[in-house]
Formats: sequence, structure tokens, C-alpha cells
Amino acid sequence: LTSTGEITANGGIALGDNDKATFGAGDDLQIYHDGSNSRIVDTGTGDLSLEGANIRLRSTNGDVYAYFSSNEEAELYYNGSPKLATTATGIDVTGTATMDGLTVDSGTSNVPATFKSTDAYALIKFEDNTTSAEMTLGALADDMVFRVNASERMRIASNGDVSFYEDTGTTAKMV
Repeated sequence: LTSTGEITANGGIALGDNDKATFGAGDDLQIYHDGSNSRIVDTGTGDLSLEGANIRLRSTNGDVYAYFSSNEEAELYYNGSPKLATTATGIDVTGTATMDGLTVDSGTSNVPATFKSTDAYALIKFEDNTTSAEMTLGALADDMVFRVNASERMRIASNGDVSFYEDTGTTAKMV
């Protein structure tokens, strides 16, 4: 069937597995079912754009995967609950964020933070272009160590002893 006008199908269009609805001069956009999965494939140049004032991705039983609102939040869901949302000032994480590392760039402002680690220790490092400071926090029975530019400057031992170190960070010394 070749038509130069609009096609109206009041009863639907039935396509079998791997039969494709294609769009574009080179079939750049294809919509089909391959027997196992439903597919929307864009093989052309440019982006595949989903456009709407609000976009909601949901499962067939109504569970929300993601929600995108025009000029407002974007939310990602887990088991029907929002877990990651964008805000006017950044992101909001509901629950625990697990990561291999964390870099916080706060510019010149202070950053209040709470760190939890399941490892034997946590290393908190602050640095700019010329200097760095770090604090190693061990398990409750371990020492707390403070370093500046890789030299140990202070140690609070698990027994409560406090040691201050000289400029090379190797000899305990009170200056």
C-alpha cells in the first residue's frame, strides 16, 4: 500500500514479530517486537527525543521508574519510591548513597558532612592546588591521624594519648 495522504486505522495496525514500523528516508527510526523484547531503535543522526511537558516511565503494573517534569525535578525510583531527585540547588538522595569515592567541590563555603564506612577506616582529604590535609578515622579501637601535605601532624591514640609531630611528621614533639 502506498499512500500520499494520511492513513487512518480505526481498528489498529497489526504487525508480527520482527515486522517494523519504520520512519525516515533510510528507515532511521524503527518500532517493533522481536519475539522477546519490544524495541524503539534510532539509527539516524541526531538524538532520539521524547518530548512532553512531563514524562513518566512506568511498568505495566503502574510502578514508576522515572519522572521528569518540565523546568522542575527529575526523579529516579526504586520499588515505587523516589530515591534520587534533582532540585534547584543540586540533588536529593533518599536512603544511602554507596560509592567507590567521593569528591566534594564546595568552592569557598563550609561543607557539613557525616561519613559512614563499612571498611576498617575512612580517609577524609581536603586539598586545593598547593596543599592538602587529611584525617584518617579508624574503627573505634584505632588511632585518629591528622596529616598536612602527607606529613603526620597529630595522632589521637585509642587509649586517649595525644601526640603532636614536628615539621617532617616523624618525631612526636610539642612546639
